[in-house]
Amino acid sequence: MTSRSRGETLAAFFGAWLLGAVLPPPAAFGAQAQQALQRAAILVQEGRLQEADQEAQRALADPATRAAACSVLGAIRLRQDRLEEGVGLLQEAIRLEPHLVGAQLNLAQAFVLQGKIERALPVFRRVLELDPKNAAAQSVSFAELLVEKGRVAEGVGVLERARRAQPSSYELAFALGGAYLVKGDRARALEAYDLALAAMPGSVTALRQAAVVAEKQGELERSLSYWMRAKKAAADDPQILLGFGRVCLKMDLLDDAEPALTRAAEMKPGEPAYQYTLAVAKVGKRQYEAAQGLLEPIVARKPRDGQLQYALGSILYMQGHLAEAATHLQESLRLDPDQLASPYYLALVARDQGRDAEAIERLEQLLRRYPDHASSCEALGGLLMNGRRYDEAERLLRRAVELNPKSVKGNYQLGLLLARTGRREEADRQLAMAKSLREEDDATSRLQLRLLDPEG
Repeated sequence: MTSRSRGETLAAFFGAWLLGAVLPPPAAFGAQAQQALQRAAILVQEGRLQEADQEAQRALADPATRAAACSVLGAIRLRQDRLEEGVGLLQEAIRLEPHLVGAQLNLAQAFVLQGKIERALPVFRRVLELDPKNAAAQSVSFAELLVEKGRVAEGVGVLERARRAQPSSYELAFALGGAYLVKGDRARALEAYDLALAAMPGSVTALRQAAVVAEKQGELERSLSYWMRAKKAAADDPQILLGFGRVCLKMDLLDDAEPALTRAAEMKPGEPAYQYTLAVAKVGKRQYEAAQGLLEPIVARKPRDGQLQYALGSILYMQGHLAEAATHLQESLRLDPDQLASPYYLALVARDQGRDAEAIERLEQLLRRYPDHASSCEALGGLLMNGRRYDEAERLLRRAVELNPKSVKGNYQLGLLLARTGRREEADRQLAMAKSLREEDDATSRLQLRLLDPEG
């Protein structure tokens, strides 16, 4: 942390304390000293540190005001980034008057900035004991410093203790959510964001953060609920429209996703993420040419993005432009050799161009790396069935249906193979299953091509 940023952090942290918690009650010292210390506190808040120093020095010689003067001077030294001097003055203030909450709070902050976390924690705990509600209001900056220093568990602990003292604080709950995210505990982060929203239901920031976390947790309905509330509060916020549309896509709510994503893309014409996600919606609507038109300018600007190359290649494949599709898919594979999606579509291109041997080889290689990829099992099973390699084909098609029981094509091909091998009764059941699934698929307009999750 630079000298300037450290001083700014301290200023934000203890500025509110100087007029109250740093100073003992006015009756504890004479009128002149009281006025000098009050002036010093105001001058510190205004950034006039040299004048504040002079005012505080006037009270330093009087035993009755020495503790308060040390506290103010210590705060001034911290603002000046003279940490050692500041620590010494604050420790003296606390020695003379152990109940100076502001001095203890500033001392804890100074220890954190010095990297002395173990010394800071007991001081801050003492602050919470002395004045839990007021200290809770100042916990966020202290906890954020702990997290920044890599002491995430301690930062979470500070915020949890402070929240118990001030359970209705939006700031504390929101900061706690962020700390839990850094810790990697998304479930607890969501709990904290819900507490923040209970305190401030209309907070778009908290709603957006909670929606993103819930989406990453796979809780799509919960995420959509947050996005809907945020969208109601900020209907023209492109980030909210993008998040709302993205979750709608994942839930196959294409009619809800498309208008939101169209509006977001209009507001952010130069942002690839907005254009790309709208392209996904267009694919969901089977509007492949529109999707292609959105993706081509992005690929031209970012030709080394393997995901974008894959997306354009797969859309071209869906339109039957096999040679152009292969060009983009091969480039995607060159940029990202470890991916699954492009090799799969390249195998389909080879199959559709009549190069079955190449398609079989590509799919076999793919399944050696990803044995549980249902689509590859299905495609290879179909090719082997056409080549009358029925035993191998049946094993793969049964595996495909096991991995993806709702696949229309997988169930249909398995039924067809059973019929070809003379198992009519079982074949009829399998073909009836495929017919039922096809009707369901047509009714819900579910999409086979997934650009957001190409490996699914």
